[in-house]
Amino acid sequence: MFFNKDLVLASIKAVGEDHAIVQYQDKEVEVNLSPEEAKEFHQYVVHQENMLVPMNIKTQRLFVDLEEPWYEQE
Repeated sequence: MFFNKDLVLASIKAVGEDHAIVQYQDKEVEVNLSPEEAKEFHQYVVHQENMLVPMNIKTQRLFVDLEEPWYEQE
């Protein structure tokens, strides 16, 4: 997944009910989430020890359906 030039690790800046604000490469982006995506994203944030999320910068899609939490130190 991480060998694609369009994928980055974005820093989560804010979380709303149906959107998230993330930052990557000195850019802040608001990502709109469907109700199902928002539910998954909220669960992802609750279980993460860091505030990073993989993101496709072309589609502005967040990848939050990881089976195990991703840790920055790894």
